[in-house]
Amino acid sequence: MEKKFPSFNDFFAGYISGVAGLLVGSPLDVLKVRLQTASNTNGRIQMSSSIRTLMEMKRAEGLSSLFKGVGSPIIGLALLNSILFASYGGIMRVFDEYNLKSSSPTLSQVYIAGFGAGIACFLASTPTELVKCRAQVYNSSTWNIFKSILFTQGIRGFYQGGLITIIRDAPGYGVYFWAYEGLKRVLGVTIDNTGENVSKLLFAGGMAGLLSWGSIYPLDVIKSRLQTQHSPSINPHPEETPLVHRKNYLSVSPTVAITRENRPCYTGIIDCAIKSYHAEGISVFFRGIIPTLIRAWPVNAVTFYVYEIMINWLNGLQQQN
Repeated sequence: MEKKFPSFNDFFAGYISGVAGLLVGSPLDVLKVRLQTASNTNGRIQMSSSIRTLMEMKRAEGLSSLFKGVGSPIIGLALLNSILFASYGGIMRVFDEYNLKSSSPTLSQVYIAGFGAGIACFLASTPTELVKCRAQVYNSSTWNIFKSILFTQGIRGFYQGGLITIIRDAPGYGVYFWAYEGLKRVLGVTIDNTGENVSKLLFAGGMAGLLSWGSIYPLDVIKSRLQTQHSPSINPHPEETPLVHRKNYLSVSPTVAITRENRPCYTGIIDCAIKSYHAEGISVFFRGIIPTLIRAWPVNAVTFYVYEIMINWLNGLQQQN
């Protein structure tokens, strides 16, 4: 990934590539959040397989259920992925100047740039993740979730789970860019559109996604649980009742509504980790990891590949002008 492109190019290419990746991975992302946030209350709810859960989601809620919450990320990615790639590119340009252009930035510098970019995404990533996760779990639309949070909690409500989001994103994006750049160097990727080069870019992007998600997945479980619980200080919005289809998703009982009274209420990151562990064991922190890793490969392969295409195209336009 070239580091000399203007910030606007990074910003715009990051948005387009983010939307492309989102559309590729939405069904498995919905599945991931459903599996992460399902609670085994008193041991009565038993998790089904990922494939069965997907099939039953489609049967019970229709094909649109596989794209629940997609509106929030598409809107949020206008900032999230754009800020991510623009911040990463900006930090890397600083390293270029520090290195006096005598050599390529080290992989340590690449990791630091990714870490910093993850922190920079906080203002956009936390609200985006919050609305997306609630829309995927609760029986409501993205717009209704947004209105409910805004009218009951104000702007502050959109930053529920903000700290865990930073703790997840900073090292996660550090690994993300470190792995991608490192693999590009090992594979000898060049800037052209030959079949061999395309396959290398896709491989590097896919592996970067796998390694990034694998390194921070337990933190993502905690984040999803914190963000999909209602604040103890407010009553749930009537359109935000989380429907858990025990017959369809978890066991053989009828469809029931999981309310604030029978869902765990967490006071913070450590409390969530402890209560989740005591109730469901260490495996709870890896629930949904298989569909997540399956999703990570194509999503991030497409994301980085589209980014490379867009950034090269935008750079070519600038050179013509």
